[in-house]
Amino acid sequence: MDITDRYKFEETGSEISFMPNFNALGSLLVWLALGVVAVPIVICYFMNRMSSDQFKIAGIVWGIYMMYFLFDLIFRVPVKYIFDKSEKCIYRRQILAKKIMNFEEMTYFINDESGGHYYSIGKKRSQFVKNYRISNYFSGSKASHRREDEYIEKILHPILVAVGIPLNQPET
Repeated sequence: MDITDRYKFEETGSEISFMPNFNALGSLLVWLALGVVAVPIVICYFMNRMSSDQFKIAGIVWGIYMMYFLFDLIFRVPVKYIFDKSEKCIYRRQILAKKIMNFEEMTYFINDESGGHYYSIGKKRSQFVKNYRISNYFSGSKASHRREDEYIEKILHPILVAVGIPLNQPET
């Protein structure tokens, strides 16, 4: 799958839009389906073999599992960032579109987190207080370096060009 498909990247004359979590949709749906299939199996097979307390605990764990995946499916995957070139504004659309900053306020940086890193955007003076993740996590593996180079070339560079940030500027 091409990186533009994984991020659902679209560039038109007046805007650039992409969904940083779109590639997780397939695996999320598979795990959600496995959770739905697990309920009848647990009820039919294990109900007579488990005590009522064990069955309640298994039900609670399953409920938390399902809520986690439904939360991701409803609130994390459909997040879309829209860089409107005509208004020079950046919008974050989840259910409703919300203006998060102007092009002049935007800065990008790399967040290091537990053995991996990802690209984020934020306002120049408060980027560490409130920021928005715009890439998947990248690790130190060769495949991850290849995916990161492809992300930089096909996703990040068009965004930086649209916003007006020079490409040779060191990342902060």
